[in-house]
Amino acid sequence: MTDSVFDDHDAVGLAELVRSGDITPTELLDEAIERVDAVDRQFGVLADRYEDFARRQIASGLPDGPLTGVPFVRKDCACEIAGLSATEGLHLLVDHVADTTSVLAQRFMDAGLVVLGATAVPPLSVSIDTDRSRTGACRNPWDSRLTPGGSSAGAAVIVSTAALPAAHGNDGGGSLRIPAAWCGAFTVKPSRGRVPNGPVYTEFWMGFSADGVITRSVRDSAVLLDAIAGPETGSRYVAPSPQVPYSVGMRQPARPMRIAMLEQTHAGSDFDPEYLAATHRTAELLTSLGHLVESAPSPAFDIEVLSRVLFATVSVDVARFFDGLGEGRGRPVDDDELEVLLAAMRTQGQAVTGADYARANDVSMEVAYAWDEYMQRYDLVLSPTMTGPPPPIGEIYRHENDVEAYRRDLTEYLNMTMVQNVTGQPAMSVPLWWSESGLPIGMMFTARYGDESALFSLGAQLEEAQPWRAVRPPVALM
Repeated sequence: MTDSVFDDHDAVGLAELVRSGDITPTELLDEAIERVDAVDRQFGVLADRYEDFARRQIASGLPDGPLTGVPFVRKDCACEIAGLSATEGLHLLVDHVADTTSVLAQRFMDAGLVVLGATAVPPLSVSIDTDRSRTGACRNPWDSRLTPGGSSAGAAVIVSTAALPAAHGNDGGGSLRIPAAWCGAFTVKPSRGRVPNGPVYTEFWMGFSADGVITRSVRDSAVLLDAIAGPETGSRYVAPSPQVPYSVGMRQPARPMRIAMLEQTHAGSDFDPEYLAATHRTAELLTSLGHLVESAPSPAFDIEVLSRVLFATVSVDVARFFDGLGEGRGRPVDDDELEVLLAAMRTQGQAVTGADYARANDVSMEVAYAWDEYMQRYDLVLSPTMTGPPPPIGEIYRHENDVEAYRRDLTEYLNMTMVQNVTGQPAMSVPLWWSESGLPIGMMFTARYGDESALFSLGAQLEEAQPWRAVRPPVALM
């Protein structure tokens, strides 16, 4: 497949072609299916295909939205569409079909997007490797021996290979930013309360998880966040609205910003040398663009305590999920029906007391306060998204039957990304650099709560100064 419109246009550009009559939604869909299937054969990116549903969307008449006619995929986690599969990466739910369309999914479709499938995830999205998913391992397109990260694994691979310009994902400990960083794509994890996902899930993991998108271009992310942001019926809290839409604000000249640069992890350990060097190059680029960058220590909080809080919270939700599943089918879910890691996490979740859970909330508030104080001095915080390169497929699961050992291992990978889930701050991962071995190195910027506008403004400036869209893995889209 050569000279494809997908190679030369982002989602906004494709919608413009549809609007002008240069291409039809069906023609776009046909080509998108070929491209996604080609990537799936090589890297295992799909959990399911929704071709018939996509064609029904087009046949019934697409709404007039900002992205009308653009092919799209949902992550097989939340964002459910009534009548379509929703398995959460679980063997146990292989035949499960959603009976409700989420507010988020409806907003994607109201924007005119054509949903052609669901992307691969690890079981219940509690890992950053899909090796234990019911569909098998999703592989990194830059080196298929390595994990692409997760849990929005299939989404990141589809976007980084330019099979599609954008894909849905969510982020409870870094699940948008991790695969975007390791696959070479752009993403923004929105502020807590920015994007709804009721009525089924409403609030993931004590509000730590946020839905969003992975894209190739900054403007696609901005347009899509404009389309999906805002309260839903029953919202208990809502992130403050931007002064102007993100898609408008990002086109305005970026104001000079004061940016803190972290040169060590939150645990006080060193980044991989290439990742630290990339951070220094980013600081030099930012300075050349008129921003003030200064090396600064991490805010004062204990990352180990934070990690325990996050894992305890997730384990409680895992236990609750399977309790609800058992009640719904009329018999309890047995451990032998579950993936090893999930059985171990459920056991841990059942042991968490009410006092433990209340303390988890206290810790999250304390860390959020520490970061809010820290951000009074800075507009943004710069760091590598990840502490080092992706591990081989399956490495993440070496302690899958021991939740504490698994938590310690995973904390090393999540060291920089899980903080913003607990504090509720927005953060973006930008694919600015590549290692000597040819692997992407994502740079992360954290903003004040509610200030995604600062991220999009800087992201657009960086995209112009250091373009990344033409740098793609060697994939055969045919």
